Amino acid sequence: MADIIASKNIYDKNGVLLLAKGQKATDIVLEKLRLHEIYEKEQAATNNKIKVPAVPVTPEFKERWNLRDDRILAYANEVLSTIIFESKTKPWWMLVNVLTNYVDWMYTHSLDVAMISLMIAAELKYKDNELWNLGLGALLHDVGKIMIPKSILQKPGPLNDTEMFYMKQHCELGLSSLTAYNLSADCTDIVIQHHERLDGSGYPYGLKENEICFNAKIVMVADTIDAITSGRPYKQPKSMDTAIKILSSETGKYPQEIIPVLELILMS
Repeated sequence: MADIIASKNIYDKNGVLLLAKGQKATDIVLEKLRLHEIYEKEQAATNNKIKVPAVPVTPEFKERWNLRDDRILAYANEVLSTIIFESKTKPWWMLVNVLTNYVDWMYTHSLDVAMISLMIAAELKYKDNELWNLGLGALLHDVGKIMIPKSILQKPGPLNDTEMFYMKQHCELGLSSLTAYNLSADCTDIVIQHHERLDGSGYPYGLKENEICFNAKIVMVADTIDAITSGRPYKQPKSMDTAIKILSSETGKYPQEIIPVLELILMS
């Protein structure tokens, strides 16, 4: 495919520069542009319905997730697209805009975690309102990282104790940034609890077992498996099989009832 070069500066509705004139549009930049494009309402002349274009799913995501049935991805994509479309007019959308433009991998990771979480929930027969709260919470789970210095998020190596201290603040920072918006606890509990672990070894509160809500357990698994199978400035990605084995071996940390659901989604 030929390179796409911007003929002029392209900004979002808040005046944030997305693509400068003469800049090559990388896959990540194209995803950002599509993110801002998908919320344009397309009125259908015949049935007066609003069309909600799909969130772009990267080839890299499809390659990692060798799915048993593409319909489950299509369904999760439809739900996430609707959540994003309807959230554009909400006050918390400005936080998503910041997240989109802060560090490239954070935006992609947020979409991936939301998609994985919704695929798991679809297999568990979640209802529409349950999917909404789960999907929005998963999309916003790392929103607190926009208050963490980029030098920490993009460090090409292990974090030292001081840097890790700051990194671990992102759950509480994320929750505090959302408190004014009256979101459901089914959503905000994900933001504060997704780094907890069943044995109490997680953060920020060291919650155990039933102290962690089930939505947060789903996102805990989705977040971890996406982190293991994705590249970061400080590490190479591992295979999906390896990621499943890691989660399965950590029986005290991760909810084992969710692991078979992951395996059910994947091609055997």
